[in-house]
Amino acid sequence: MNTQKLNNLMSELYKFDSSVLELNNPIASSQLIKEFENKFDVILPQEYKDLLSIHNGIFVMGDGILGIDLDNRRDLYNTYYFEHFKVENSMPRYLIPFSPDGFGNHYCFDTRVQTNDGYSYQIVFWQHDYLYNKGEDLEVTHESLTDFIREVMIDWILEDYDYNGNEK
Repeated sequence: MNTQKLNNLMSELYKFDSSVLELNNPIASSQLIKEFENKFDVILPQEYKDLLSIHNGIFVMGDGILGIDLDNRRDLYNTYYFEHFKVENSMPRYLIPFSPDGFGNHYCFDTRVQTNDGYSYQIVFWQHDYLYNKGEDLEVTHESLTDFIREVMIDWILEDYDYNGNEK
């Protein structure tokens, strides 16, 4: 059922013109995914792995989901490393920053909270310039990756633009 929901959202994303839709290929190999998980001692949500088996990253008019590609600065591996080990206000290890907002903030998988029978993680918003107190809750924005795709990458864009990227 969850895979079907993801496939339906992908069909909706494919309606966007290629001038505003970036679909990264080739797909991320299971070996590359496992290397990431082992390197950072995290488990990626199955929902995200399913997406990576279709496209290794997706962007619509600048909003997107990072893929895993060690040769690309705009990928999950480099973003996770940078946000956890190279910045002054580093993220807790349990957050996986999969979607940058363009201002240094990220939507992240919160690996502490599984949803949809373990198929997904809750998604939280990490503000890079806010000093979170230990134990302080982050803003939960979505219950799953499919919820995120539906709202952020489809609904929000279609509020102001059509599938060709023309302003309404």
